[in-house]
Amino acid sequence: PLVMTAAEAPSSSCCNKKYASCCPEKTADDENDAAHYHASKRQHEGMLREKGLPLVQDAELRGAIVLVRVDHNVVRRCAVVDSFRIDATIGTLFSIVERGGRPVIMTHVGRPKDKSGHIHASPETDVEPVVAYLERKLHIKLHVPQLTCTEGVGIVDIDTSINRALRELKAHKVGGIYLPNTRWFAGEEAGGATAKRLACQLAGIADVYVNDAFGSWQSHVSTSEVVRYMPSYAGHLLQSELTGLAALLDAPKRPFVAVVAGSKLDTKIGTLVRIHNAVDHLILGGMVYNAYLCAKHGISMQGVTQEDVEAARALVALDEACPKVVELSHVVHSDRPGGERVEGCFRTVRAYEVSGDGW
Repeated sequence: PLVMTAAEAPSSSCCNKKYASCCPEKTADDENDAAHYHASKRQHEGMLREKGLPLVQDAELRGAIVLVRVDHNVVRRCAVVDSFRIDATIGTLFSIVERGGRPVIMTHVGRPKDKSGHIHASPETDVEPVVAYLERKLHIKLHVPQLTCTEGVGIVDIDTSINRALRELKAHKVGGIYLPNTRWFAGEEAGGATAKRLACQLAGIADVYVNDAFGSWQSHVSTSEVVRYMPSYAGHLLQSELTGLAALLDAPKRPFVAVVAGSKLDTKIGTLVRIHNAVDHLILGGMVYNAYLCAKHGISMQGVTQEDVEAARALVALDEACPKVVELSHVVHSDRPGGERVEGCFRTVRAYEVSGDGW
């Protein structure tokens, strides 16, 4: 039958045997696990408060527009390639809405600014794939403002067209607003008056700021400058990342091994030096490792900038004094541009045989 009678319905205590299998009774272990989780969470929150970090759970959110910076930089070739980072922020977004807040979300996607400083907005760096994923996942409608974006310059202003979207957000006609890629904005990576202009405009569309983007550590307007102009708090994901990192750095289990990779070294060298001091072994990957090899062996590799090589020299010197970097036993040397493996044009050599001659 489509309608269940009172006699057929499961009781609130789940004692009806017909439905007992789908509602197993809580055990003492379950209650202990829950108690341990809440006790641990209170302890971690207390530790973060002692360090002076404002937490989102302490913010007054009822009726507030909440600007949420997340790290949803997971778009490649116009599609979401890994939803993990998106899913990890849903807890904070749910908490904000459950407590009466209305979210305005923002993230960066890719690197739309070229080396000349020109911003190129394109489908490859659009937030639309992330928006589509969240709409399917959460069964909501998100509004993406269509702001004027000039080729080479980017978005100069958040214009008054945002006001209608904010009214619809407050009226629950949309589940949230998702701003365009933060790096499409002219002020995001700028300084001076341009950066301040964007920060003030972002602060002007919301009441509260929440940072839940642990992976977006660069000091840009959407991560650091905007906090000067509005009440700001750490989201739940950011809190858990900081708690986990503190446990690793303050009292790690040994042997402590760190794996670090990425596309640029010059922006990571300070962090790498601290990690090197804390760990027993350090494994490098990607362009970070290529820059390390270039600095150590006096070679050059495609994609490794001179700035990265100079930055890597500090890590090389540090590791010579206290060896911790785990080096690959072999590397592949190609004579072809781009490192193609064309028969007869590449060879595998031992890493310690690498030198500047012929490379």
